[in-house]
Amino acid sequence: MIAAARLNAPPRGGNIGRGMKVNKEEILGMYVALEKFINRDHKKEWKIWQDRISVMENAVKDTNGVTAVVAVPPVANITPTLTISWDIEKVKVSRNDFQDRLRNGNPSIEMIGGKDNSVVITAWMMQTGEEKIVAARLSEELKKATL
Repeated sequence: MIAAARLNAPPRGGNIGRGMKVNKEEILGMYVALEKFINRDHKKEWKIWQDRISVMENAVKDTNGVTAVVAVPPVANITPTLTISWDIEKVKVSRNDFQDRLRNGNPSIEMIGGKDNSVVITAWMMQTGEEKIVAARLSEELKKATL
Protein backbone atom coordinates (compact mmCIF):
# COMPACT_ATOMS: atom_id res chain seq x y z
CA MET A 1 0.00 0.00 0.00
CA ILE A 2 2.80 2.41 0.88
CA ALA A 3 4.57 1.72 -2.41
CA ALA A 4 1.33 2.37 -4.31
CA ALA A 5 0.75 5.61 -2.36
CA ARG A 6 4.26 6.81 -3.18
CA LEU A 7 3.53 6.37 -6.90
CA ASN A 8 0.85 9.06 -6.50
CA ALA A 9 3.10 11.42 -4.54
CA PRO A 10 4.76 14.49 -6.06
CA PRO A 11 8.19 14.02 -7.62
CA ARG A 12 10.87 13.54 -4.98
CA GLY A 13 8.17 13.38 -2.32
CA GLY A 14 9.58 11.07 0.27
CA ASN A 15 6.58 10.99 2.55
CA ILE A 16 2.89 10.14 2.38
CA GLY A 17 0.06 12.56 3.03
CA ARG A 18 2.08 15.77 2.80
CA GLY A 19 -0.39 17.08 0.21
CA MET A 20 -3.20 16.66 2.74
CA LYS A 21 -1.70 19.07 5.25
CA VAL A 22 -3.58 22.27 5.93
CA ASN A 23 -1.66 25.38 6.88
CA LYS A 24 -2.76 28.11 9.29
CA GLU A 25 -3.58 30.56 6.46
CA GLU A 26 -6.04 28.10 4.91
CA ILE A 27 -7.69 27.45 8.28
CA LEU A 28 -8.02 31.19 8.91
CA GLY A 29 -9.42 31.73 5.40
CA MET A 30 -12.08 29.05 5.96
CA TYR A 31 -12.94 30.54 9.35
CA VAL A 32 -13.44 34.01 7.84
CA ALA A 33 -15.50 32.61 4.94
CA LEU A 34 -17.72 30.67 7.36
CA GLU A 35 -18.12 33.67 9.66
CA LYS A 36 -19.12 35.90 6.70
CA PHE A 37 -21.61 33.31 5.49
CA ILE A 38 -23.23 32.87 8.90
CA ASN A 39 -23.55 36.63 9.46
CA ARG A 40 -24.87 37.43 5.97
CA ASP A 41 -28.46 38.60 5.59
CA HIS A 42 -29.62 35.73 3.38
CA LYS A 43 -33.18 37.07 2.94
CA LYS A 44 -31.87 40.42 1.74
CA GLU A 45 -29.44 38.72 -0.63
CA TRP A 46 -32.24 36.51 -2.04
CA LYS A 47 -34.37 39.61 -2.65
CA ILE A 48 -31.49 41.26 -4.54
CA TRP A 49 -31.15 38.17 -6.74
CA GLN A 50 -34.90 38.11 -7.41
CA ASP A 51 -34.90 41.81 -8.29
CA ARG A 52 -32.00 41.37 -10.72
CA ILE A 53 -33.67 38.41 -12.43
CA SER A 54 -36.91 40.40 -12.63
CA VAL A 55 -35.16 43.26 -14.47
CA MET A 56 -33.92 40.83 -17.13
CA GLU A 57 -37.24 38.98 -17.32
CA ASN A 58 -39.18 42.21 -17.83
CA ALA A 59 -36.80 43.35 -20.55
CA VAL A 60 -37.52 40.34 -22.77
CA LYS A 61 -40.92 38.92 -21.89
CA ASP A 62 -42.90 41.26 -24.16
CA THR A 63 -40.85 40.39 -27.24
CA ASN A 64 -43.05 38.50 -29.69
CA GLY A 65 -42.19 34.78 -29.62
CA VAL A 66 -40.13 34.97 -26.43
CA THR A 67 -40.94 33.17 -23.19
CA ALA A 68 -39.24 34.07 -19.92
CA VAL A 69 -39.61 31.70 -16.96
CA VAL A 70 -38.15 32.19 -13.49
CA ALA A 71 -37.57 29.08 -11.40
CA VAL A 72 -35.29 27.82 -8.65
CA PRO A 73 -33.45 24.61 -9.54
CA PRO A 74 -33.87 21.90 -6.89
CA VAL A 75 -30.20 20.89 -7.09
CA ALA A 76 -27.03 22.99 -7.43
CA ASN A 77 -27.01 26.78 -7.77
CA ILE A 78 -30.23 27.07 -5.81
CA THR A 79 -30.89 30.67 -6.81
CA PRO A 80 -33.56 32.41 -8.89
CA THR A 81 -32.82 31.34 -12.46
CA LEU A 82 -34.22 32.86 -15.64
CA THR A 83 -34.73 30.69 -18.70
CA ILE A 84 -35.37 32.64 -21.89
CA SER A 85 -36.64 30.61 -24.80
CA TRP A 86 -38.02 31.60 -28.17
CA ASP A 87 -40.06 30.33 -31.07
CA ILE A 88 -37.58 29.97 -33.92
CA GLU A 89 -40.30 30.90 -36.43
CA LYS A 90 -40.71 34.31 -34.79
CA VAL A 91 -37.25 34.95 -33.40
CA LYS A 92 -34.92 33.89 -36.17
CA VAL A 93 -31.71 33.11 -34.36
CA SER A 94 -30.25 29.83 -33.13
CA ARG A 95 -29.09 29.51 -29.56
CA ASN A 96 -25.44 29.36 -30.67
CA ASP A 97 -25.78 32.45 -32.86
CA PHE A 98 -27.58 34.30 -30.05
CA GLN A 99 -24.76 33.43 -27.65
CA ASP A 100 -22.18 34.54 -30.23
CA ARG A 101 -23.96 37.87 -30.71
CA LEU A 102 -23.93 38.47 -26.97
CA ARG A 103 -20.30 37.37 -26.66
CA ASN A 104 -19.11 39.54 -29.57
CA GLY A 105 -21.26 42.56 -28.71
CA ASN A 106 -20.46 45.54 -26.57
CA PRO A 107 -20.27 44.82 -23.73
CA SER A 108 -19.41 41.16 -24.19
CA ILE A 109 -21.78 38.88 -22.29
CA GLU A 110 -21.14 35.18 -21.79
CA MET A 111 -24.21 33.01 -21.37
CA ILE A 112 -24.73 29.28 -21.01
CA GLY A 113 -27.16 27.53 -23.29
CA GLY A 114 -30.37 25.89 -22.33
CA LYS A 115 -32.12 23.37 -24.54
CA ASP A 116 -32.92 24.08 -28.17
CA ASN A 117 -33.55 27.83 -28.52
CA SER A 118 -32.99 29.02 -24.98
CA VAL A 119 -30.44 30.46 -22.58
CA VAL A 120 -30.21 30.28 -18.80
CA ILE A 121 -29.24 33.18 -16.55
CA THR A 122 -28.52 33.49 -12.85
CA ALA A 123 -27.75 36.75 -11.10
CA TRP A 124 -25.95 35.77 -7.91
CA MET A 125 -22.53 36.66 -9.35
CA MET A 126 -23.59 39.99 -10.84
CA GLN A 127 -22.54 43.32 -9.42
CA THR A 128 -25.09 46.07 -8.81
CA GLY A 129 -26.29 47.49 -12.14
CA GLU A 130 -25.01 44.66 -14.32
CA GLU A 131 -28.51 43.21 -14.59
CA LYS A 132 -29.58 46.36 -16.46
CA ILE A 133 -26.73 46.00 -18.92
CA VAL A 134 -27.52 42.33 -19.52
CA ALA A 135 -31.24 43.09 -19.83
CA ALA A 136 -30.62 45.76 -22.46
CA ARG A 137 -28.35 43.48 -24.52
CA LEU A 138 -30.76 40.53 -24.30
CA SER A 139 -33.64 42.70 -25.45
CA GLU A 140 -31.58 44.28 -28.22
CA GLU A 141 -30.45 40.95 -29.70
CA LEU A 142 -33.86 39.30 -29.42
CA LYS A 143 -35.59 42.25 -31.08
CA LYS A 144 -33.00 42.29 -33.90
CA ALA A 145 -33.81 38.64 -34.53
CA THR A 146 -37.55 39.33 -34.84
CA LEU A 147 -37.18 41.80 -37.70
